[in-house]
Amino acid sequence: MVSGSPDVWRPRLPPGPGGCGGSRVPPIPGRWLRLACLVTALANCGGALGLLLFQRPLFERLGIPLPLDPHYFVWMAGLSFANGLLAYYVYRDPPRSRDLLKVGIVGKGFFSLTAVYYYIFAGLHGFFLLMGLWDGIFAFIFALYLIQLQAPDLARMNAGEVWEGNGSVPRRAAILFYSLTGTGRQSVLFLKRGLESGGYTVDSFPIRPIERDLFSFPFRSLGQFLRIAGRAILRRPARIEPLRLPAEHDYDLVVVEAQTWFVGVSAPVEAVFQDEGNRAFFEGRDAAVIVVCRGLWRRSQAMVVRHLERFGARVVGSRAYEHAGREPSRLFTLAAYLATGEAGRPRWLRWLLQPRYGLSGGALEDVERFGAALAARRS
Repeated sequence: MVSGSPDVWRPRLPPGPGGCGGSRVPPIPGRWLRLACLVTALANCGGALGLLLFQRPLFERLGIPLPLDPHYFVWMAGLSFANGLLAYYVYRDPPRSRDLLKVGIVGKGFFSLTAVYYYIFAGLHGFFLLMGLWDGIFAFIFALYLIQLQAPDLARMNAGEVWEGNGSVPRRAAILFYSLTGTGRQSVLFLKRGLESGGYTVDSFPIRPIERDLFSFPFRSLGQFLRIAGRAILRRPARIEPLRLPAEHDYDLVVVEAQTWFVGVSAPVEAVFQDEGNRAFFEGRDAAVIVVCRGLWRRSQAMVVRHLERFGARVVGSRAYEHAGREPSRLFTLAAYLATGEAGRPRWLRWLLQPRYGLSGGALEDVERFGAALAARRS
């Protein structure tokens, strides 16, 4: 995104469907994430002081054994108090505290994991497990807040803004997409329909992995899924065929459709931006991003937008769309669909699963509206 305050144009389009059900994701207001920092600051500081002052009567009442090493316990309480001060300083000045958030994510995340580990394998009392789970929740909240502070432009885009273009007038759009299970391909069809309703000529270019046997669906074995999952966790790139989009094309808008694999961009989509030779496809042109996933879309969206900016594109819009339903039903629906390749299966779990896999009809209509907004943007 260009520096300074970019020109913003808000198209007048029919409102999207309300509620959940897989509609466009409403951004979490920054004030709530900031308030969460104050909550954990008070909890950490107050809880640490409370444990130091009232440790013996509290532990006796809850049936918690007193620590064998009281000096170590005091050190741990002091560390918890320091984490509370860290969260308070984040609350006071969020834009200047991004590095503190990173420290908080590591600290709270580590404490949460160790609490779970010792609860399972060493008989740690449930009281300390609750403290660990509390820190785990706030490690996640800190991560969301860090993404929002590092990418305030994405929050504005997700709120419905489409930015002005770079003055190009060919009115031709190219959509680069990858779809393993078909959800992304379906969203591309509705996006294309919206662009065409605004007078655009649209061409779609699928991203094709070279390892076709690995990146295929339905999965033929559990091992295939585990290989994809392991590579996604380790951020190992995929090898893809050369893009069929010519470098010297006359498209004034390039849209990238992406999805989330283990809190990051899917390997085939990320591979596009790991090849500097693809820079010419995006440089100097308007670009937009659409992310379709079960729920964890923020990091993936930020990654694709920053990749596009690194390649010299002007990002004018970005949207994220979640699968229909609420958690944990969406999670079970995704797991069942990946395991069986069919929606609503196994039948004995239908009471827990969503009736359909992927985006709702209302969300797809909103994708189409996003396409129309991109087509109607000012050049």
